[in-house]
Amino acid sequence: MTFVASVVQEKGGAGKTTLLASLASLLSERGHRVAVIDTDPQRHLESWAAKDKLAIDYLYEENDEKLIPTVRFLKKSEPAFDIIFIDTAGFKSAMAMHAIAAADLVLIPSKANEADAKGAVRTHSHVTSVADTMGRSIASTVIMMDIDPHTNITQSVVDAIDNQGLPRLQAMCGHRTGFKEMTSTGTAPTGRAKVAAEAILDELLTSGLIKLKEDAHGKA
Repeated sequence: MTFVASVVQEKGGAGKTTLLASLASLLSERGHRVAVIDTDPQRHLESWAAKDKLAIDYLYEENDEKLIPTVRFLKKSEPAFDIIFIDTAGFKSAMAMHAIAAADLVLIPSKANEADAKGAVRTHSHVTSVADTMGRSIASTVIMMDIDPHTNITQSVVDAIDNQGLPRLQAMCGHRTGFKEMTSTGTAPTGRAKVAAEAILDELLTSGLIKLKEDAHGKA
């Protein structure tokens, strides 16, 4: 069974593509078959994946009405994909709603600022609305990105998100140059960036938010 995770945040520049590329690359390195769909007109994810440094299948889809049929088509691939990631643009759109509808899990990145926090709240509300309309459960969680954990603003934004009752990972991505290197080279994150990304991935897996079969080493 192919798992589908969409990365959605109404506010632009919150780290969607960085988060998605990090998780996709780490899962590929662990032996999972991964596909990514870029729906953002800026096509940053496609540009990263097209460097072909990793065993990741990728495509760009600009037609919101074709997104769910595309996901269904990929789910029928042989051998099967373990996970499909969907990247979205930083604004409320029909495409974002379709990406939510296609997902088993919606990841909502947020940097440590008021605009991102408000965007996270609105995005979580969109997820709830789409799930209610479809009559099914769609899990979601906020992931703090590009933060300095020792600053007052980070704690203030984290508190604001928690006070809204939004689900949030304990693991966070700090400000690391390894993420910028990753996006420019088409590779997985390295150094401290990789440590941070692995902490996020492992929490998603151990919490059951992402459900995958085990790889050859008995690790999801």
